[in-house]
Amino acid sequence: MNQDPTEKIVDADLWKQFLSGNEQAFERLYRSYYAVLFNYGYRVTSDKNLTREAIQHLFVKLWTNRRNLSPTPHVKQYLFKAFRNQLLTLQELYRRELPVETYNVTLVQDPFEEKIVRRETELHKAQKLQELLAVLTPRQREAIQLRFFSDLSYEEIAHILDMQVGGTYKLIYRALERLRESAPTFFLICSWLIF
Repeated sequence: MNQDPTEKIVDADLWKQFLSGNEQAFERLYRSYYAVLFNYGYRVTSDKNLTREAIQHLFVKLWTNRRNLSPTPHVKQYLFKAFRNQLLTLQELYRRELPVETYNVTLVQDPFEEKIVRRETELHKAQKLQELLAVLTPRQREAIQLRFFSDLSYEEIAHILDMQVGGTYKLIYRALERLRESAPTFFLICSWLIF
């Protein structure tokens, strides 16, 4: 689904105010988009710290360079694209500078059994979803994330990924076909829930 037209107008107004140096407008943009950018970044990288750092870098850059930026009616698209570029840049820096390590995840014991069971169930579901998405290319995973988890239109995805709209349809179609071939039963259940 696309962004609500009234949200677009509000965002465009906030963007103009931010460009003129209004800190409250900048803060509202940050608060409005932090969660969706984090969700997108984490699904693409599986690294919370990298995602947080990329968001911080993005908004610091925006504030610092606001005088060089132009007004846009497509704030959401602009922020997603700028964030994606920032995320890829940081990811490349991390890849060059940091040795590859394997982290063991340990759960902290919680006295409430229900909470533990819920957490384990969520982890299991997330793991199954990650396994399913692992059959996709990184570009397909990113397109699926943008379409179904970030709720962006094909046109917005095309802009973010620097491709034609028709190519976006084809990319997502091929990703869904690949998922269906990899896990037909799981895909059938997911497609019923998503679509």
